[in-house]
Amino acid sequence: MPRVNLIRSGWRCDCCGELMSDPRAGRVEWVAAEDSKGKPTSCLRLVHSRNVSPRWWEPFGCQYNPRDEFRKNGGIVQGLPLDRFAGPDGLMLLLSLIAERELPVDELVELAKRVQIPGYEAVQELVHDAVTEGVIAPAIGSGFYLQCEIRDVLKWGKYRTSTKAANVQQPNRCFSSR
Repeated sequence: MPRVNLIRSGWRCDCCGELMSDPRAGRVEWVAAEDSKGKPTSCLRLVHSRNVSPRWWEPFGCQYNPRDEFRKNGGIVQGLPLDRFAGPDGLMLLLSLIAERELPVDELVELAKRVQIPGYEAVQELVHDAVTEGVIAPAIGSGFYLQCEIRDVLKWGKYRTSTKAANVQQPNRCFSSR
């Protein structure tokens, strides 16, 4: 599994935007509440654990303030350490949450991609521009990228500001059997 480490540089905190390179430094949290129709809502996010938060001066760091969330809408803050969502057991946990529909499926799918897919987190901010400029044409669809596409976007992102002349459009080298 060393190849994964070459492509993954960490996760962005959804609160402060800083990078977390160690899954033990992160936490996945959500506010369990219901909307006016009784449908569950969640506000799922990946943030720094309180003890390593760059916002150390704030009582809850990057995490939700449970009292504030309860006052807003009666929501209860819940969560687990990020490392619980990593690896095969983490994938199984994510799949079980998706199957049980305990949290909004679209938020869980995005979390699964961020945590489980090497490089996905790193290309999130670049991929729209990469598609627009023809660097990749997603074989599966928007938001779902093959590893070769992720590598192409990372490579393009690394060199795109160095010189415009080097930004030659190449055909997508990925293969889809669909």
